[in-house]
Formats: sequence, C-alpha cells, structure tokens
Amino acid sequence: MKFSLTTMIMSAALMAGVATAYNPIGESCDTPGGYGCSQDASVNGGNAFIYECASTDEFVYVAGCACPTCCVATTGGAYCT
Repeated sequence: MKFSLTTMIMSAALMAGVATAYNPIGESCDTPGGYGCSQDASVNGGNAFIYECASTDEFVYVAGCACPTCCVATTGGAYCT
C-alpha cells in the first residue's frame, strides 16, 4: 500500500476519532472503502461531515453531521453523534 502525506494526516485524524479542519473532498486517496470525519467552513455549513475514499480513488462527501464536533471515525467506519 502506498502512503502519502494526505493518508498520514487522515490516519492520524482517524486514530484520534475526531473531526479536523480539513476538506479532503476531491483529493486523491489510495484506500477505497475507507471512511473518515472532517470539518471545514466550506462544507456542510461548517459542521462535521463523513467522507469516503471511493472506488475512483477520490474522497467523496457521504453525509453531514449536526455540529462541528459531531463525527467519530473508527477502524470500522465513521458516524455522526
């Protein structure tokens, strides 16, 4: 498996299990099926959101959460709290 700076940043965020101020949507990825949480003022009204590494090797928006810190990422996926 290839590792990039983006992968390392998002892996750290996934291990922490919290949303970070970063918008990965449209960025390339190398772990299709992987989910994560993020938060950025330009997405979902500034609230946290769930994204996935799609089969096209690009991060896509999956769902929005209700507040800036309402997303948890685990090794099994991500969910809004």
